[in-house]
Amino acid sequence: MITRTRTIILPSWAGKPVEEEMSGWPVIASFEPSEGEYEVGLTDLSHRPKAIVQGPAVEKLGALKPGQAMWAGQAFVGCLKPDEAIIFDLTGPMEPEWMDTDYTDMTEGWVLLGLWGPKSMEVIQRLLTVDVERPEITGPLYFATSCHGIRVQLINLRGSSPGFCLACQRSQGQNLFDACIRVGRQFDLKIKGLNAFCDWFNSFAMHIM
Repeated sequence: MITRTRTIILPSWAGKPVEEEMSGWPVIASFEPSEGEYEVGLTDLSHRPKAIVQGPAVEKLGALKPGQAMWAGQAFVGCLKPDEAIIFDLTGPMEPEWMDTDYTDMTEGWVLLGLWGPKSMEVIQRLLTVDVERPEITGPLYFATSCHGIRVQLINLRGSSPGFCLACQRSQGQNLFDACIRVGRQFDLKIKGLNAFCDWFNSFAMHIM
């Protein structure tokens, strides 16, 4: 089994990380001491499977128009254009079997961050120049945009509580993570482990279905 290293370097104020191994990925489950209330949570989800889908396989994922996204049972699918989509798998197997050659695995190539909480929208609005609300479109939204020169893939989950998934090239992951922290600290951002993200996701984001 391949043993990987974490891309993201954490600030000391995040606390002492409690790390677990998941299919060769070092994953931070929680921090000690445990944080109390917070307005924005930020979690490194880079261990989760990710892919770009092109060609005929895109139609099999669902009827999506550019800018739309959907929850497909274990993953978010975002449509960039009629023949291209992205997948962020949040709850499926750690080693998925992509269905055919139209899938390009990006798990190693992209960093994936979860940003959520009551004031996460304020953070996103200061990070990006695009309108991430789009009231004319129902359901989750997908954007391919930029943040301080970093190409970012973003899904607005649109659950019962604000939440977002952001991905970028692995080489720029630390810059994106640090940008989230710089903007988020004024909104009581806390760096959280996987357990906290999963608790939030199970409680709130699943209402998108």
